[in-house]
Amino acid sequence: MNKTPERDEKKVDADRTVKLTWKDISQADLRAALASVKGGSDSSTSMKLIEYFHRRFQDNLPYDQTILFEFLEHVFGKIVGGETPDQAFGFKQRAAEE
Repeated sequence: MNKTPERDEKKVDADRTVKLTWKDISQADLRAALASVKGGSDSSTSMKLIEYFHRRFQDNLPYDQTILFEFLEHVFGKIVGGETPDQAFGFKQRAAEE
């Protein structure tokens, strides 16, 4: 009996995640995600932005160009500044400089 609720719960969580990551995301959510990426607080947020743009491109749906350009400007600036792409996107923390 315990396994059925877990499966249902996982499905609900997965559906919620898909909705939040790209399908019905608001401008305010995109701005908050971009601010989070710039602040370096959560690597999963960067992946959600990447997924948002990828899905929009793939499905020929409109997307927020301003957010895309700000995101890329931030990431490219970090790469030019010496960070690896993984660090620039926020997937890997930069080693503490000694």
